[in-house]
Amino acid sequence: MSFDYHSVAGDYQYRALHSGHPMQRFWHAGKLTMIDQLIRPHLRAGSRLLEIGCGAGNLLVQAIVPGSYPVALDLSMQALTFVRSRLQEAAFGDGAPSGFACTQAIGESLPLADGSFDCVLLSEVIEHLDAPQISIREAARVLKPNGRLLVTTPNYRSFWPLMEWAVDRLNLAPKMAGEQHVSHFHPSSLKRMLVEAGLEMEYSGSIYNLSPFLSLVSLEQAKRQLQHELSRRSALGMILVAVAIKP
Repeated sequence: MSFDYHSVAGDYQYRALHSGHPMQRFWHAGKLTMIDQLIRPHLRAGSRLLEIGCGAGNLLVQAIVPGSYPVALDLSMQALTFVRSRLQEAAFGDGAPSGFACTQAIGESLPLADGSFDCVLLSEVIEHLDAPQISIREAARVLKPNGRLLVTTPNYRSFWPLMEWAVDRLNLAPKMAGEQHVSHFHPSSLKRMLVEAGLEMEYSGSIYNLSPFLSLVSLEQAKRQLQHELSRRSALGMILVAVAIKP
């Protein structure tokens, strides 16, 4: 792992969501829509939810339903410190969780019991790993039977390589190509890795085909396009989205 992830500010994704470039704000907000549609309907009071590589915790906080128990896991203590503050705030708001935990660890070796979570989130993590299948197997291990694993990762059979190049050149994010992103996926390779881990596919699709570009013209049109992308389950979007169930 050549990239220094401790150099990334713990609140990076939160700031990108709330005060980044308009396309960057839409990009991070769209993932919250994804959580609302694909994950939250399956959670209820008592559900245990884990996010591996949580960063600023945008997805984990979005997934909370009243009485659930979110667990934030990351290598970066900066990220965990920031997420802890967000979870503490959520504990006193409407729809509060029953509690929460923050753990410093890596996805390849989870310090968690077998079959202990109803849902695991692994969003834009596996492309950073030399052996991503290890983290997928670990995520599957800690899932309860009928638990869900949500995985997102860049789609290298889309416009993503061009977007990655542009973001790097404009310094809109910490450099990705050749430094952070060391494993590349396309729809069939992601599905194959999940199935080989013993999981069954529930959802396979992608987001961010046209919607990020529309966000520069009309936010409402971009939101409608994103809904279309989620429902169509296209393989053309820049971010692959998969939900797999543990039998």
